Amino acid sequence: MSTTTLHLAKQNFKFSAAHFLIFDETHAERLHGHNYQVKVDIKTPSEEELHSDGYFLDFNVFKKDIKARLDQWDEMVLLPEKQKDMKFKKNGNSLEVTFRDRFYVFPVKEVSLLPVTNTSVEQLSRLLAEEFFAEFKQYGVKSVRVYVAETAGQGASTVVPSRA
Repeated sequence: MSTTTLHLAKQNFKFSAAHFLIFDETHAERLHGHNYQVKVDIKTPSEEELHSDGYFLDFNVFKKDIKARLDQWDEMVLLPEKQKDMKFKKNGNSLEVTFRDRFYVFPVKEVSLLPVTNTSVEQLSRLLAEEFFAEFKQYGVKSVRVYVAETAGQGASTVVPSRA
């Protein structure tokens, strides 16, 4: 039995965001930004489960959801909510962030607190893959692979559910 995977890598599957990585107890990057590019692979049901017309689903169903989700991170500061050395305090329309000896103040509406310990491409791809799979499984999708590149040729991917 054969399997088919849809590959979606549209030019507008992108987001620009600021972040910094935390390497260990004493080392972390400075706040900086990337123009992230995202690719999504969707494993379809078996050929027997496809439409009798020979296709799985209109690509636009997936493209709309992917683009809308990526837009939520566009032009935002991405911060790891589960990072033990990071403290957050909302003060009116501002978010005060303390990380070790650093102190930042951002507009609340320009920050995405992510349920991760680090804002790495590994974690970003996992979050997106989990969200997309949860949304797309209603269509019979078997798995979703999300690749997030922070620069051309440098990124990470996650497959949900895991093939392990």
